[in-house]
Amino acid sequence: MTSVPTHHKPSNTLQTINTKLTYVTHNNCKKYKKTVPNLYPHINSLSQYSSTFNFAIKIFVYGENFFPNGLTTVTFGNIQNINVTYLNSNTIYFELYNFVFPGVYDIAVKNSIDFNAKNTTANSMNGLSLQSNIVQYTIIH
Repeated sequence: MTSVPTHHKPSNTLQTINTKLTYVTHNNCKKYKKTVPNLYPHINSLSQYSSTFNFAIKIFVYGENFFPNGLTTVTFGNIQNINVTYLNSNTIYFELYNFVFPGVYDIAVKNSIDFNAKNTTANSMNGLSLQSNIVQYTIIH
């Protein structure tokens, strides 16, 4: 491994290219490019796509790129930042209580990321908010 002279210290930049985050290190001699993992959540499927009005249920969300420690939340219709239980990076669930009226609702997953945060909870995020694809859910009367 060679050392870089102090007058040739690399400069680091974060660039957004086609919704992929890329970490680029430059110096006068070489250019290194490393791709950061995809941080956008994606919903592949739900444990169910409908339920009956007036019953509390758990809805499991299966997909990719879910984060622990409150960094991933769910939006159900116009109800935002619903807390989830994190099982692994591919499975989360949330509880839907009986206050939701019959109708068709959009479900989306959101990852909140702050690269400078010391406190890693969704309530303290001032950085990126990355939303998944939308899946529809029906509450039947």
